[in-house]
Amino acid sequence: MITVVDRSARVVVTGLGVLTPVGETVEDFWDAAVRGVVGTRPLDRPDAADFAGRLAGEVRGFVAPRGDGDRVTRLAVAAASAATTDAGLAPWAGDPARAGVCFGTLLGNRAALEGAVTRFHRAGGTAADAGRTDVRPERPRPVVGLADAVAREHGFLGPSSVVATACASGNSALAYAAETIRAGRADVMVAGGAEELSSGIMMMFASLRSLTDDALRPFDRNRSGLVVSEGSAALVLESYEHARRRGAHVYAELAGWASACDAHHMTAPHPEGRGARRSLERALAMAGVEPERVGHISAHGTGTPSNDSVEAAAVRAVFGDRGPAVTSLKGALGHTQGAASAIEAVACVLALRDGVIPPTANLVDPDPVCPVDVVYGAAREVPLNVAVNNAFGFGGNTACTVFTRPGFGGNAG
Repeated sequence: MITVVDRSARVVVTGLGVLTPVGETVEDFWDAAVRGVVGTRPLDRPDAADFAGRLAGEVRGFVAPRGDGDRVTRLAVAAASAATTDAGLAPWAGDPARAGVCFGTLLGNRAALEGAVTRFHRAGGTAADAGRTDVRPERPRPVVGLADAVAREHGFLGPSSVVATACASGNSALAYAAETIRAGRADVMVAGGAEELSSGIMMMFASLRSLTDDALRPFDRNRSGLVVSEGSAALVLESYEHARRRGAHVYAELAGWASACDAHHMTAPHPEGRGARRSLERALAMAGVEPERVGHISAHGTGTPSNDSVEAAAVRAVFGDRGPAVTSLKGALGHTQGAASAIEAVACVLALRDGVIPPTANLVDPDPVCPVDVVYGAAREVPLNVAVNNAFGFGGNTACTVFTRPGFGGNAG
């Protein structure tokens, strides 16, 4: 029998879970974000002795429970468990083949990178030594464990994937999960991102001279770089019909998503933000939302000189001089790498729920070369119907998602 796929099927958000440097439950995180609490501080960990004193964002209260996998895997499982509980889907009572998982992470096989970096660094080697066989780890652990561990925890037998599109990975995972639902391959997908702090990643960003010794200051005239952090977030996505049949609470609709590549440079964004602009335009078109109806943009906003100015230019190109209110949570959280846009997606959903846009922490002196309406100093209360989530990463990866209040305009009908 041929199954007819309804590619216009609506995808809704019914559950949220998050662990961040400012809060390890959804409400604690959101309360801190709205108050502009900063969760980054000097790093003091035995496994990162070379970077002691460097600013970082740690999920300090999280103790990884017993089970398979390392810290990042357990962070993913914890966020997913919180989200499925919030959605009323734990324990799962439906067809296990109709539920799946997709998680994002920064670089993929973190363990292999860690082994190589640690060995040649401790031995005083150079970057050229990293490819030598004698510095490779003996037993690299597969990154597919992120999704697999969540699937095993809940007995999900549907699609299971991990995506690694650098700092756009969270949004990429959400898009993949939403496409899976719209294609009729699943009724429910748990999607998000997870990342842990590590000396190898600290070293990578340090070698790129991307780290700041001050504070992560998105869109500030005196911004000087990013702060590396860890965290995780998960969103339960469902087809609208599945959520309606079981009487689920719907937070928001994931109405549009898109990705594009700068095809310009491994680490630097295209000067005109062409990938960012394409992602924004295509995501809005998919959602059926005109730019003027967008009330809020959760910016990628890394606090690096080039990223913030290029992102601002892309936003201006799409939304014009009177664009929506912009904020970056990275001033408060630091850069949670592959988890960043998943955490920021949770914030978009909560902003729609409460009509509140969090401030951009650490922003004091807005940079005139970033001429967008950045919220800073205090949260802004404003009726919201549409929120856009930006995520831009190395390799020119750009990904945007569009969230709307349940039933609002566009493709919501």
